[in-house]
Amino acid sequence: MSVMKERFDDDKTPEVVDVQSLDRGVYKDRWTRRLLRIGVEDRGIQPVPEEQRTDTQYNKLFFIWFSWNVNILTFSAGTLGPVVFGLGLRDTCLSILFFNLLCCAFPAYFSTWGPKLGMRQMIASRYSFGYYGVIVPCIFNLIGMVGFSILNAILGGQALASVTSNLSWSVGIVVISIISLLVSFCGYNVLNWYERLSWLPVLITFVIALGVGGHHLSNPPPAEPATAVSILGFASTLAGFAITFSPLSSDFSTYYRSDVSAWRIFWYSYLGLLLPIITLQCLGAAVVVATPGVPEWEQGYVGGNVGGLLEAMLHPTKGFGKFLTVLLSLSVAGNIASTFYSISINVQIFIPWLVAVPRYVFSVLATAVVIPLAIVGAHRFYDALVNFLGLIGYWASAFVAILLIEHLFYRQNDPKNYDVKAWNVPSLLPSGIAALGAGICSIALIVPSMHQVWFTGPIAEVTGDIGFEIAFVVAGVLYFPFRYLEIRWMGRL
Repeated sequence: MSVMKERFDDDKTPEVVDVQSLDRGVYKDRWTRRLLRIGVEDRGIQPVPEEQRTDTQYNKLFFIWFSWNVNILTFSAGTLGPVVFGLGLRDTCLSILFFNLLCCAFPAYFSTWGPKLGMRQMIASRYSFGYYGVIVPCIFNLIGMVGFSILNAILGGQALASVTSNLSWSVGIVVISIISLLVSFCGYNVLNWYERLSWLPVLITFVIALGVGGHHLSNPPPAEPATAVSILGFASTLAGFAITFSPLSSDFSTYYRSDVSAWRIFWYSYLGLLLPIITLQCLGAAVVVATPGVPEWEQGYVGGNVGGLLEAMLHPTKGFGKFLTVLLSLSVAGNIASTFYSISINVQIFIPWLVAVPRYVFSVLATAVVIPLAIVGAHRFYDALVNFLGLIGYWASAFVAILLIEHLFYRQNDPKNYDVKAWNVPSLLPSGIAALGAGICSIALIVPSMHQVWFTGPIAEVTGDIGFEIAFVVAGVLYFPFRYLEIRWMGRL
């Protein structure tokens, strides 16, 4: 029995297609077969064959990214400009606008690889980093995804606990994490269904919060002139928020038809990322700038409690405000669920022999890791957020540059130059020496260009944090000659 899904060929007459080809499920054990019958996806890192790439509801990709970012974490990232970097509202919003216009383009572009190659993002990365070499960026990617899940769980738990004094942050974190697990466990179909619906009540809640408290935002206090150090430091944080979607971009587009326009996939992804990120980060900045002038907001925000701040904004609506705060707390579930989905895939790349274990098992393990770490880190949210976002942007920039050079220059932007049958054959893939060498050598300039709370490099003392820009440029420049020599040595791509 297969799970069937409606197909819309260019929005014309719908017909029924088998999105996952569950008659030919990847795993044959009895438990998995039972789960397949109720719609659970079993496919992990195995590429999706051409004949199984049949989904034409391309707008689902927009809703995946849109729902992923319509949440409290996006709102809280915007607060970092004024709170941590001392920027005024205008400078914060301009930074959010221009840096996200650039940074969101990378994950949107990588989303276009899914329909053409049928490969998860880290599997496609094997064609640059090699079968074993890709384990290194995979480890960084896993750390990043677990970190984002922890931050989201903290925010969701705080918001849920702010509704009543009888609920602790820890219990709230557990509730949010379990809800996210249920969605990610089921996989592609349920995840897409959830993401198409979950954004609407959250967006309505943010609009109500703006309607109730918007009059406090009209006259922001004057701010000190922005410095290059502050702007670039905040930019590094913004890059860490957006660019890090790149290592998992095509995870959600592998079932789409291979003949779909790449531009169509790009714009669905780009707008799905850009619209909520810019809007909610700017709203977060505006609210936190106004908070010192509103005693109720300031009280709710004690200890950097973003959930408490939003609850205070909604407080004038009385009991209805508590209901809306619950909806906001659940907003992070869409983000965590999608991240758990990619974690379950990346674990199989990190430890290749785990491909024998169905994908959904690792969603459970991810939940078991995230819950205790989120509970421990709940009272140091801002420190964790700034340090985390600043650091993960560095490796992701180098990773993006290497993949772009490989795809656009050495493989000439042509899917035919990827031997899909080689995806799990180490001897047919690159050695990974060129990619790892470019990434490792770029560290020599990244470290002096870092500006973190715990370390400031000599270059960054003058320029501010330009670590993610340096990572992109240096890794890309070094990869050209390194990859050329690797090809000459191996005699093939």
